[in-house]
This record gives sequence, structure tokens and C-alpha cells, in this order.
Amino acid sequence: MSDLYDILDPWGPSNSGGGSGAAAPGPHMPGFSDSARSCLDKVILPPVYTIAYSSAKKAGGGRITRDVLQKVLAYSGLPRHTIGQIILAADTGALEISQQDFNLALAMAALAQKNMSPTIDTVLFHKDDLPVLELDGVEALVSSSSFDASDQAFGDIPGSNQGTGPAGFSDNSDDPWLSAMAKSSGAPVAAMGAVTLDANGAETISSAPPAASLRVSKEQQGAGGRNSVSSGSGAETFVPQIDMDAVQWKLDLEDVSIKESAEKGGIVFKHTNYEVSTRSFSAMVVRRYNDFFWISNYLVKRYPYRMHPNIPPKGFADNRIKGLTRFSSAMLRIPFLRRDPLVIQFFSNSDEFSRVVKVGNLDMDAEEIDPIEEAGNTPWSEIRDTYAAFDDFYTQVARDEEKYRIQITSLEKIARYKQAIGDELYAYSETVRKLNMPTEGSTNSRKFYKLSKAKRALNNNLNDLSMSFSDVSLLDKSQGEVIKAMSAEYLRRLYDVVISMKLMMDRMRLMDRNKEIQRIGDRNLSNRKALAQISGDSSGGADSGVVDRSSIERLERLIGEDTTELKKLESEQRCIELRFYQELARYKCYESFLQTHYHRLVEEQIKHHTLVLNAWKQALVTADDLPTNPLDFIS
Repeated sequence: MSDLYDILDPWGPSNSGGGSGAAAPGPHMPGFSDSARSCLDKVILPPVYTIAYSSAKKAGGGRITRDVLQKVLAYSGLPRHTIGQIILAADTGALEISQQDFNLALAMAALAQKNMSPTIDTVLFHKDDLPVLELDGVEALVSSSSFDASDQAFGDIPGSNQGTGPAGFSDNSDDPWLSAMAKSSGAPVAAMGAVTLDANGAETISSAPPAASLRVSKEQQGAGGRNSVSSGSGAETFVPQIDMDAVQWKLDLEDVSIKESAEKGGIVFKHTNYEVSTRSFSAMVVRRYNDFFWISNYLVKRYPYRMHPNIPPKGFADNRIKGLTRFSSAMLRIPFLRRDPLVIQFFSNSDEFSRVVKVGNLDMDAEEIDPIEEAGNTPWSEIRDTYAAFDDFYTQVARDEEKYRIQITSLEKIARYKQAIGDELYAYSETVRKLNMPTEGSTNSRKFYKLSKAKRALNNNLNDLSMSFSDVSLLDKSQGEVIKAMSAEYLRRLYDVVISMKLMMDRMRLMDRNKEIQRIGDRNLSNRKALAQISGDSSGGADSGVVDRSSIERLERLIGEDTTELKKLESEQRCIELRFYQELARYKCYESFLQTHYHRLVEEQIKHHTLVLNAWKQALVTADDLPTNPLDFIS
């Protein structure tokens, strides 16, 4: 794509030279060089930066974590999603935030207060004329940080609204995405927030700004690495701990390039080969469609309770390559798939994939987890309450599927209409242009066949006008291509996520163990009652001892088998419920990509209409120069 259609990324511009490609995961957020982060080092900043830094250091016990930075930014009065974007852009993944990155975050907050884009690129552009940051009352951060669970929850921080949750975040009981446990208790729901590292290096999630009258309970930050959030009323909600690798939410990133190989595979029956290149593995391998299909089936068997990309149908060659590219890029965006040994072999081993599978001795069984250990200190009542609303969530996902399908269809229609308008406008411009004809002789010509000065000027201006119309037609066709290749394609990737979620929920429905647990549990209870009755009867008479002993042994054996089976089924059901709880959180996080999608869609429209307006203005100037006196054409 040309520079004309390159736009600002929500994380800032990419300096890696890779265009829209995904950078390999590292300690820095992708897209920013150290020179961009140090843009404020030689800038004289207002005193509020020093005051805020000093207060943050004292509040954090000598170091500034993401949680402390979030509390500082809460005094800016910015929306929660803006604060989250600033924190993600400023943080480098280190255990504590440096003063350089802290000042960078405050500068982005100052720009956001003036309705400017809070990105490092904007800071770099406005570093010499930054607006003054407003952090009223930030000095109170030191005193508020010393509160414990027995004190009021951040009562002296501006914007505190005790008992009702964060200002602007009402508990809408009709929203199916709210925590089921929080609904039933009436507690405010903790929002997904920043990820921080504790002193032991364990990753935790801070769920709300200090202005929210919610506090993080340090006793709940144990080995499970999960934060609990308590309100003034004592109720608690829990934020699911999921891998917050930012790359997985950026659906516009592509790490894979696929093209059709010139050489066909097979001896008798030829098949198409594809050259698969990846930047993260720095490798190029040759794969056939059946290899992609095989690894897709492997993902379903290996991770049955997780969302993962779906293999596209063969279809036409061009659509197949686009679909395989989306499928492959999605695999490398998802953290647990990117680390899978077979996925690594698929993208890096140059041998035939069938041979890799045979000699690799790789684990093909479904993943095994300890649900109790992985759940950490999240109460199972919340996980089960969330799973109890399975049908409600399934209905919401089905609505999302229909919504995105309609949006994709509409964008593709708009793209076709734009290209059709461009074609018709180009045909129109060709009729306006004066055709190149042989020059007429100056002798033996009738008077009215001679070209007058006005006619010659008219022909020249019509040629210029035709060029302006042609420019507009090309812009319309180009806009159609951009809508089809960028906007509709990005939305299709989000649609793929919805389909993945729906298919995962379909698998969970088929694998649900509750009915079987209920059936075996009832049978086990009946056998226990029968055993108790026989044991009581046999103790009353000596003649029935032999018969009762055999019946007792049979019932005890059945009870033991049912108990073992129940433990196995209950463990499998806990795995299903926990995975649903976690994958639902991941699914909700993907909605953050809508900001990227709509930002690019709107900005492309602005760029297109600006260029079209300039072309029409040029056409207007040419049209005004056309001769207007009728007599000039016959004189």
C-alpha cells in the first residue's frame, strides 16, 4: 500500500520498516524506537511533571509500577479507555516505569485533555508546544496510598463515588457481559485494566482507577497472580487472568506472507504448493492445502476448549491464499499457539510436513490442566455463575456474527459501487476529451469548418477538464480498493474471531458433562440407599448373610466405579467452565480492535474526500475558463 493510505496506528507509527508486519514479542511495545521515547529528555517540562513523579514514587514505595501510573492518570479526568491506551503505549514491560516513560505518559495525557491523539507520535510532533497538564489533587496520592482495607476506599480522591462504582460506569443488569456474580450481589463490575508485575515477578491486573472507590486487596494477590477488587460494601469481583500480549488483539498485523509456488507437487496427481514466509521465524517453507487442513484439525483436538483460527475452504485460488494468510497470521498472533511445538515446526521446518509429523514424536492429545490451580483464588461460584449464563452469551455471539456479516457485505458493496462509479466517470471523461484528429488544410475550406480561437480554447480546456474527471475516477476506484482490501478485510478478521468463539461454544455444548454427572450422581445415590438398606436388613437375620454379602459387594463395587467416574467427569466439567470463563474474557478484549478499524475507515474517507475535493476544485477552475460568448465561436 502506498504512503497515501498509511495512517496512524493506535500504538503509534512503526519505525521497524516492516510496514504492517508484526514485530517479534519483546520488552518494548511494538513500533517505538528508543529515540522516540527520549523525545522529552531535553524539553523543559512544567512543575506538575516533577510533582506528579515525586508523589508517584512515594506512593509506590520508591518505584512506579503500572498500577501507580494508572492512579496518577486517574486525576487527569480522562476516560478509562484513554488511560489504558496511554499506559500500554508508555510501558516497556519492565518491572517499574522510568521517569522518561512516566513523563511520556503525562505528556500523552495532556494532549488527550485537549482532544488530541494520545500517542508517542503526537508527543514527538508537539514536544515544543505541549499543553499544560491538569492533575488537580495529585498530591493526595501519597496519603491515599497508605490506606488499608479498614479505611475508606480512596475517599479523598476527586471523583470518588462510594457505593456506586466508578463514575460513568453504571451496572447495567441487562448487559450479558457483566460478571454474573457481580450481578447477583449488586457489586460494581471491575473493568479489565493494566497488567502489572509484583515484587516476585508475578503478573497481576489492576482493574480500576483510584477515582472509582474500588480497591485492590493485596491479600488476594497470591501465587495465582489474580487481583480481587472490593467495593465499599465489601462485595468482591475478580478479573480473569489471561495472557495480555498486545499483539493478539492487533488483528491488522500480519507476520505471514503466502504465495503460490511455481512448482506443482505430486507425481501422478498434481497439487498446488504454497510458499509460506514468516518474519518471526525468518523462514520460508513449502506447504500444501492439506497441511493447513491437518494442523487446523490438530488445533481442535489439542485445544478443544479454546478459541483458535479456522481453516478457510479451498474456494478460488485468490480467496484461498487470502484465507490461508488470515489463518496463519492468526495462529502466530495467539500466544499459546505461537508457543506450540507443532506450530513452530509448521512455520520453520523446511521438510515435508507429513514427515515432520511422523518423526517429530509430538504430543497430539488434548491439553491437560489443573483447573483448581489455574483458577487461582477466583471463586468457583463466579466461574459457575458465568457458565450458567452460557445460553445468553451464545445468543450475544450469534448477534455479533450477524452484525459483522452485514457490515462486511455492506463494505464490499460500497467498494464495488465506488469502483463502478470510477469506471463510469472515466468513460465519461473520455467523451469530454477532444480526440486527436488530422489538422485541416487552410485552403479550399468553408468558413464555418475552420476552428475559431474560442473553439481551440474550448478544446484545450475540455482536455484539461477530462484529465480532472479522470483523476476523480481513479480516486474513486482507489477508494474502492482500499475499502475492500483494508476496511472489509480487517472486519473479516474480527468476524473470524466471532466464528471461532461460536465454534468453541458449540464444542463445549457437545462436551458438557452436567447431564452425565447428574445421571451418575442419581444412580450413585440410589445405590448408596440400597446398600444402607441391605446392610440394615442383613444385620437383623443370620440366614440371609450369604445373599446380603454378595449384594453388598456388588453395590460397593458399583458405588466405587461411579465415584471414580464422577471425579473424572467433574474434573472435565471444571476444565470446560474455567476455559469458558477465560476465553470469554479474551473474546471481549478483541473488541478493542474496533477502535483501529473505525479510525482507519474514517481517516481513509477523509483522505479520499480531501483529494477528490481538490480534483473537483481544479475542474471548477478549468470550467470557469471555458469561453462563454456565443459569437466567439463563429468569428
